[in-house]
Amino acid sequence: MKIKNRYQKESIQASDFEQTANNICEKALEDAKSRLHPLLQQVELDRLDQRDEFTHAFKNALEQRIARKLAVWQPAVQAVFRFDESWRDTHKSWDGSIHLLVKVPRLSNAMKAFGKKLDKSLLECLRHCGWSRFLKSKSVLEIQQVTSNEIRHGVSYGAMFSAVYSAPVKVWPQSKHHEESSIDKQFE
Repeated sequence: MKIKNRYQKESIQASDFEQTANNICEKALEDAKSRLHPLLQQVELDRLDQRDEFTHAFKNALEQRIARKLAVWQPAVQAVFRFDESWRDTHKSWDGSIHLLVKVPRLSNAMKAFGKKLDKSLLECLRHCGWSRFLKSKSVLEIQQVTSNEIRHGVSYGAMFSAVYSAPVKVWPQSKHHEESSIDKQFE
């Protein structure tokens, strides 16, 4: 009986990816547009895409909404951080990809599979919106896992936390003040 229930739960989750991705994208678009002047809120996506303030607001909203969904669907998630592949990525316009570092007690194949399914659904949703930035994209979401032990020893993705130029930034859970004064507080 347990096997059947576990399979049914996974089936339901898999069928929810499309709906979840649509919800994440719609809400992130609403969040990003709400930060614009009211006259700009009705402008087409391709024109808004040329505005850095819109793309940065959308990227941030997307990261936060994905992080919250990860925490709900994967209870082992302790924290979620955004990271750039290199320190130079922070100085150029957004390439349309989201890079998240998920702190977990131990590495999990289920988290990898979850990330791939959500990536596929998010990409389909963004293409369906007609946003040309995503028409040729092969992926939108990259999720990497990191453990406390990797962070403590500075190995694998844990080494990023001692980076000078591109240290990860906490996306979830956020503190009351939305800022942490040091990386050490992020792991207490």
